[in-house]
Amino acid sequence: MNGPHANLATILAAAAAICGFAAPSLAAEDCSSAVAAAFEKQRVGVGYRVVARQPAPEGEIVNTFEFVPPDKMHNKVDVPGQPAPLETIAIGRWAWANQGGGWQELQPQFAQSVTSDVATTLGSPVKVAEQFICAGKATRDGKEYLAYQTPPRLASPDKPAGSANPMLARTVLVDPATGLPSFNLVGEPEASAKPLMITAYSYPSDLKIEAPDAVPASRTR
Repeated sequence: MNGPHANLATILAAAAAICGFAAPSLAAEDCSSAVAAAFEKQRVGVGYRVVARQPAPEGEIVNTFEFVPPDKMHNKVDVPGQPAPLETIAIGRWAWANQGGGWQELQPQFAQSVTSDVATTLGSPVKVAEQFICAGKATRDGKEYLAYQTPPRLASPDKPAGSANPMLARTVLVDPATGLPSFNLVGEPEASAKPLMITAYSYPSDLKIEAPDAVPASRTR
């Protein structure tokens, strides 16, 4: 998937809950278009939050993105052992960062990199690069979802299969009531396996992203 969704897949966390989906047959129906439609509905909505958790030797890294169309993003990365989170705000063509010492406007070359990613995420139709197969229904945390799963692949394609190199699949869970994605899971495809990585999506009705305090109004347009 385009935008931060693709990058977030590398920083997802080990999940304690078991995702109850069955590995689909490779002959199952190709449902890549349904996955694209769910993320496209997310993109054109009023805003959403993405939370990724990654285990680390010192504890858990939590990476949170919030997006508000047409051009606003707030990112917060909490790293164990660091005195303060790293935060980034982007609005229009402006961007600011704060690592505990106060907000600073990013230089144009760095701001452009951030705002370009935001523009792609919120402004470009979603494209799904992977094949997703209809995997039936999945229950997570007591709630039932529609599951879409990629064909399993070796974690390290250039190494022999085994416990140190398992077969992994990506599973997207979509809320059937809203048609929006709720989870993006990576792990072994068996129903009894725990996800190794997870991204959770939510849709708060009160999401609001503002420029840092004391920033001139001209810098938010």
